[in-house]
Amino acid sequence: MSRNYKSRNLARTKKKGNPLWLGMFIGYTLGLMSAIAVWLYISQAPSPFLAQENPGKVSSQNQSGEKPTSLLADKGSAPRSDQQETNKPRFDFYKILPGVEEPPLEDTLERIPLPPTTVATEKKPEKVPERVATLKEKYYLQAGSFMNAGDAERMKAELAMLGVMASVQIGKTGNNAVVHRVRIGPFAKMEELDRVRASLQLNGVTTSLVRGNG
Repeated sequence: MSRNYKSRNLARTKKKGNPLWLGMFIGYTLGLMSAIAVWLYISQAPSPFLAQENPGKVSSQNQSGEKPTSLLADKGSAPRSDQQETNKPRFDFYKILPGVEEPPLEDTLERIPLPPTTVATEKKPEKVPERVATLKEKYYLQAGSFMNAGDAERMKAELAMLGVMASVQIGKTGNNAVVHRVRIGPFAKMEELDRVRASLQLNGVTTSLVRGNG
């Protein structure tokens, strides 16, 4: 017998087509449900346009200069309470007790003794006596010692140009050699000796302190 293969092919095509339609139906229902949920959420949430209208009304009321009655009442009542407190007597118990007088306000305050005032007196600086060292012996400043008399006279002239008077003294050494010493002085005070010595040092002249009888 021959089998009917066409009917089997048709049944297979029908079974293959059913999942497509089923997916479309499920997607349609899900989309519809989501749209309904969105609509319900929007309808229940407060409208932002209404919230913006209310601040405008409040600001218009504030600009018009009208103040709330509650604030006026609070401001008006505050000074009255302060006045009532100031009008109350400070010492009520003196009036309640018979035969007791209210002491004056000055007696109720504690008297703090003031420290004794001291006048600062400036002390005058004491004068320090000037100490001038006097030299008991004769001291000289020797600017040089020369074997040649001409060199000694030349040194004497250079000192004269600096404003210092010097003299040439002739002496002998341990070997009996004649020397010509250029000396300044003698000085009676140590202060004058130091002044001349510092002035010569500034001009490049080195001196030595010697003692003599000249």
